[in-house]
Amino acid sequence: MNAKEKLLARIIRVNQAGELGAQKIYTAQKKVFEFLGKYDDVKEISRMAEEEQEHLDYFNTKIKTHNVRPTILGPMWEIGATAIGFSTAIMGSKAAYTCTEAVEEVIVEHYQDQIDLLEGIDPELQSKIKKFQQDEEGHKQTAIEHGSQQVFAYKILRQILRKTTQAAVFVAEKI
Repeated sequence: MNAKEKLLARIIRVNQAGELGAQKIYTAQKKVFEFLGKYDDVKEISRMAEEEQEHLDYFNTKIKTHNVRPTILGPMWEIGATAIGFSTAIMGSKAAYTCTEAVEEVIVEHYQDQIDLLEGIDPELQSKIKKFQQDEEGHKQTAIEHGSQQVFAYKILRQILRKTTQAAVFVAEKI
């Protein structure tokens, strides 16, 4: 495998894992909010999850067309993301939105690194990632508008979620 193929495989693998994680977070949050009757939150989270599904579908296709092995830690990602989704939703709507804000903040930065790396290498993938980056920035702004920064212990929760996301990105790129 040449350097370009390795780069593309790394980008596709980590992005597919991340989008899978996003779906698991949102699915868990929606279940809690449905149980609690917080239908406005269910509606907003469902809207963001639909956009994330477009991203996941794209990277699932790329996994197949480029013959990229998904991260071997996929099952752990699913469990961890589900736990993050449940725990932040149980803490309340604002904590769930803090989760979205923190995760999307890391992903926007991560996507920018990939956009820069892909310059002159794969314009189609670069263009898609730019579009997805805009979606993620929109999710972050939605979270802020819904009170993410008003949650108790905001700075601590945001930092824990940022560091967890950064670690997941790092590991998924490698294995």
